[in-house]
Amino acid sequence: LKSATIQINGRYAYGYLCGEKGTHRLVRLSPFNAKAARQTSFAGVEVMPVLEDDLSLDTLDIPDADLEMSTMRSGGAGGQNVNKVE
Repeated sequence: LKSATIQINGRYAYGYLCGEKGTHRLVRLSPFNAKAARQTSFAGVEVMPVLEDDLSLDTLDIPDADLEMSTMRSGGAGGQNVNKVE
């Protein structure tokens, strides 16, 4: 299985699930492994709200106070100095 998409509907569904965004790790004991070794799998989870079909971008209003813009540059020796916020 390479990818899967599910849609969950319900009141406050996005609010409940937005904390699940990120990388999840699954550790299991395979019944097919004679040494009973643990096998680890990783999954990337993305949570996105579904916008209503009748919502127009003209009616969508995002206050300037809610927007954050930052620029980054890289250079120099690398390591901790690679991504410095200007």
